[in-house]
Amino acid sequence: MKNGSKMNKRDKINLLVSGILILFGIMLVIYPLLGELSPNRLLYIVLSIYGVIKLIEYTKSKIDGDKEDLYTGIICVLVALSGIKFLNNNAAIVISMTLASWTGLMAIIKLIKLDYYHDRGNIMIYTNLVTFSLFLLMGLLTSLNLYFDHTVQTLILGYFFIINGLLNLLEDAVRISFDYKKNKK
Repeated sequence: MKNGSKMNKRDKINLLVSGILILFGIMLVIYPLLGELSPNRLLYIVLSIYGVIKLIEYTKSKIDGDKEDLYTGIICVLVALSGIKFLNNNAAIVISMTLASWTGLMAIIKLIKLDYYHDRGNIMIYTNLVTFSLFLLMGLLTSLNLYFDHTVQTLILGYFFIINGLLNLLEDAVRISFDYKKNKK
């Protein structure tokens, strides 16, 4: 925050990316009414776009030592590219395995972020610990509950991305609030 009243560029970009993730989820919830793509193709498209957005976010809002956006972007793109091999397989199994793998890799990234905050004695460790726990629980439960028809699978993925975006938004809002209070003093 500059002068305690304006959001800096990093904060705006983080909020925008969280909003885009929520929008992805909303689009997935609405999509069964509009389209015919299989849920696994939708998942790989969303992960590809999300990965590219996270890589752009990393280049636009670099923070010394914080590489969460870079790692997230790389993981999303790699998982999406690896899914090309499985596009014609059973969608429920492929989505479940993909989502479980992606959740596990994202958990490692979030643990690295927790260590980053711990090493610096940053109070954000508590917020990130809560959102990490919720993300891990949500990711594992979602990956286990995808054995329905394509419409339900797409809806579940949509809700997953909405909740993931809301967790990111919560992290950003708490961090911005702490920054605001710190700069106001």
